[in-house]
Amino acid sequence: MKIYQHLIQDVPILEVVSNNGIHKPLPLVIFYHGWRSSKELVLTQARKLAQKNIRVILPDAMNHGQRLTDISSIPSFTFWDSIQGNLAEFALIRDYYNVQKLIKDQKIGVGGYSMGGMTTGALLTAHPEITAATIIMGTPDLSGYARLVRTNALQRNIYIPDDLERLTSWIANYDLSLQPEKIAGRPLLFWHGTNDCRIPYTMSKGFFDRVHGEDYAQQVAFITGYKAGHLVETRLMDKIANFFEYYLE
Repeated sequence: MKIYQHLIQDVPILEVVSNNGIHKPLPLVIFYHGWRSSKELVLTQARKLAQKNIRVILPDAMNHGQRLTDISSIPSFTFWDSIQGNLAEFALIRDYYNVQKLIKDQKIGVGGYSMGGMTTGALLTAHPEITAATIIMGTPDLSGYARLVRTNALQRNIYIPDDLERLTSWIANYDLSLQPEKIAGRPLLFWHGTNDCRIPYTMSKGFFDRVHGEDYAQQVAFITGYKAGHLVETRLMDKIANFFEYYLE
C-alpha cells in the first residue's frame, strides 16, 4: 500500500492506494476528518478502504492539520468555516482525479467522522455525482445543530453575536434535513452512538426515522452504537469499508 502526501492547489491531502493501483482508474473515496483532528488521524480507515481496491483521499480541512489556526472565541464560528472550506474544495479534488482519468466509471464515495460526516451530508445536497456516502457520528441537520450551539452558548453566558445566524446563513442551503429528497435514491449509511456527548444521537436518528419510508431514501441505512460515545472502533471501520466496496464496485 502506498501513501502519498501532496497539495492540490493549497489543499494538503494524503492519497492512499494499493501498490498495484497507483496508475489505474479506481473508485474514489474522499474521507473527511473531524473537528480539531487531521487527515493523519483517519489513516486507519483509509487503509481499510484502500485494501478494497479504492483510491482514498484524505484532505486537511481549513484550520486543521497542516492548515492549523487559532479557534475563534465565538462558538462554532471556526467550525462552520472549516465545513464551508470542505464544501468549496470538494470539486477541486474531484476534478484533479478526473483530469488524470483515475476515477473508474465515475464512482465517487464521500464519508467522514463528526464534522466530516456533517460535511458529507452537506455535499449530498449539491453534488449528484456522488455515488454513495457515509455520515458517521455527524448529523445532516446543520441548522438544528447550529441552533443547539447558540442555545448552549447563551445558557453559559458566552458571547455570541446577535446576528450569528445571519452571518452563517449559507448553512441552510446545504442542510440535507431541509431537502432530504436530494438523497435521490443513493446509498447512504449512518452510524451514531446513543451516548454521544458532542452531537446528540437523536439529531441523526430523528432524520432517518423521518425519511426512511420515502422512495428517495430506500437505500438509506442506520446503525446504532448502543451505549457508544463519540468514538469510532475498528469493527465500524470495517463496516464502512465493506459498504463502499459494495456500492462502488
